[in-house]
Amino acid sequence: MHTFPIRPKAGRLLFSLLCSLLFTLPAHAQEADTARVKELQGVEVVGRHVTGKLRHDSLGGMSLDLSFLDDMPRIAGNADPIRYTQLLPSVQTNSELDAGLYVQGCDNAHNGVSINGVQLYDIQHILGIFSVFNPSHYSRLQFAGSAFTASAANRLGGFIDMQRPDTLAGRVKGELSVGLISSQGTLRLPLGGKSELILSGRGAYINLLYGRWLKVEESAIRYSFCDANVTWLYRPDAHNTLWLDFYGGNDRMDYQEDGEKYDARLGWGNRMFSMNWEWKRRGLVLRQTAYMTRYGNRFSIERPDFRLRMPSGITDYGYRLSLRWGRWTAGTDWALHSIRPQQPETEGERQTTTLSATRRHSTEGSLWADCKFAVARNMELLGGLRANVYTIRRSVFFSADPVLSLLWTPGYGLFRLTANVKHQYLFRTGLSAVNLPTDFWLPADERLRPQYAYGLSGEYRTDLIPGRLQLSAGLYYKRLCHQTEYIGTPFELIYGDYDYRKNLISGRGENYGLDLMIEKRTGRLTGWMSYSLGRALRRYPGRFSGTFPAGHERIHEFNAVATWKAGHRWSFGATLVWAGGTPFTPPSYFYLQNGNLLSQFGDYNSGRLSTYIRLDVSATCRIKVHGGRESGLNFSVYNANCRHNDLFWRLKFNDGQYYYAPLRPLPKKLPFLPSINYYIKF
Repeated sequence: MHTFPIRPKAGRLLFSLLCSLLFTLPAHAQEADTARVKELQGVEVVGRHVTGKLRHDSLGGMSLDLSFLDDMPRIAGNADPIRYTQLLPSVQTNSELDAGLYVQGCDNAHNGVSINGVQLYDIQHILGIFSVFNPSHYSRLQFAGSAFTASAANRLGGFIDMQRPDTLAGRVKGELSVGLISSQGTLRLPLGGKSELILSGRGAYINLLYGRWLKVEESAIRYSFCDANVTWLYRPDAHNTLWLDFYGGNDRMDYQEDGEKYDARLGWGNRMFSMNWEWKRRGLVLRQTAYMTRYGNRFSIERPDFRLRMPSGITDYGYRLSLRWGRWTAGTDWALHSIRPQQPETEGERQTTTLSATRRHSTEGSLWADCKFAVARNMELLGGLRANVYTIRRSVFFSADPVLSLLWTPGYGLFRLTANVKHQYLFRTGLSAVNLPTDFWLPADERLRPQYAYGLSGEYRTDLIPGRLQLSAGLYYKRLCHQTEYIGTPFELIYGDYDYRKNLISGRGENYGLDLMIEKRTGRLTGWMSYSLGRALRRYPGRFSGTFPAGHERIHEFNAVATWKAGHRWSFGATLVWAGGTPFTPPSYFYLQNGNLLSQFGDYNSGRLSTYIRLDVSATCRIKVHGGRESGLNFSVYNANCRHNDLFWRLKFNDGQYYYAPLRPLPKKLPFLPSINYYIKF
């Protein structure tokens, strides 16, 4: 395996710059800080206004105000909320073409990602560079690294929820952002004094300007995507709130490999619609949601001697109810899953196969309750239970998922200890190791048993400087059961009798790690630094010998995020990622025999990609600010350190020669990606 050496001097320089940026504040900036001073009967009370956009709750969750993205680096004109979620502790950074989100060592399919509580099943544009979330349509992002309450959905991993604005705008407001490859906008329209309509849209025109250069080595790519959001909010009185939510998005990509003479076409997209009602009175809060969410993909590949099509998809119809009163919270969730597994259709010289597009239907229901009460001075206990029932054909599965959290605030910080059990009844699998849209969803059944996990986590959080500098440290452990791995190859789709069930193996996993974070929360300069040490180990008896690391595992990862408001017009942002390489399976040898390539691979996931290092920087200039209106320019550089990071290793053919080499996302002559973005707010 080839690796690329880290340059110690350059690394230390970048680290020093980020440290100084995060913790050093000029004297004039300190004087201009947003301190609040008030005298009460000769006593001077000073309160620091928290300018940082990240908030923590007592159970370990985090809330990110999405206005934070205004001053951050933008990849090709977009500051994506999911990409910045990867800079939080316990969340792993991805390479450029990996569309997965890995939390506390869990797989991408283990996460619950939602819009106001309604699940979306594939959230990535451009294979992970953007997500489907237009940040101007939402007010905040809610994140939890694990299930801390019984209300959490049936998922083994983390939870991300994009949440609507809480208040009516009162007047017409809008935002428009124009970049070199895409543009997006949001419009908030009051409909009388009690109602509001929020419209958002985004579209890409990558090939219009970059068609000549949009290639992976010698292979041409054509790509486009679009998003649309509609939210109608109605608040007739102080007790009732009703809203309708719609999201629709599509992606289309064409890939042409000249040397191999094939054309691949891939289209995928999401649809989501929900009706919501919230009622509040005398401390009682009732919320109901009825929804439909759908994801589908259409993949085809053509060569002179064959054609292959592989459609798949999933549709959910569901209902959710929650009731909160005092220290009690209870509710129910029900969903009908209609799943179309991947069934390829092939036409070629060797054979023609058309498999019936059968759908599989299952039902998932849960009843849950949480209660929080004091057990001693400065100590609280939160206990909950989630009872699940899952049916598919004639099979019925029951499970009980308890959760218990102990909170202790002795006066010098917060201690939290959480233990839980979680079940999951849906699987995601496929040919790729980087969560491409060609992956597909499967329901649990009598052969593919439901997944479950035992989790234990702890956290300590304290203010090093009250209100200004906060430190948090966390530990986690998860034991995963009935994990699934797909072991099929593309050749079986073309030349064999394909049955995805024959290519699924089941095993178990073990995740554990340490997370450290220090955050500066006040002043002109805010941000955080975090370090994660973690393992994600898997074992599949009878297929692979021993225990091996999961394909997404990064043992070490350091992240730094900083924003600095230099004045009324200028602000600067920077992010630094320094992470260990992910595993891959290297070949022992390969050779040609009778014109066919034969290879022998070594131990599964026994190799490692080179260390991943990336520095992104930005400068935002507010050209005009007047009467609630603002316009400006954002200048960003992606991969400003010009490092050629590895995506993965693959066999490469060139002029009759073949060799094993890494694939890298940016060309050698332009190892960084500059962008400029013009925006208007009113």
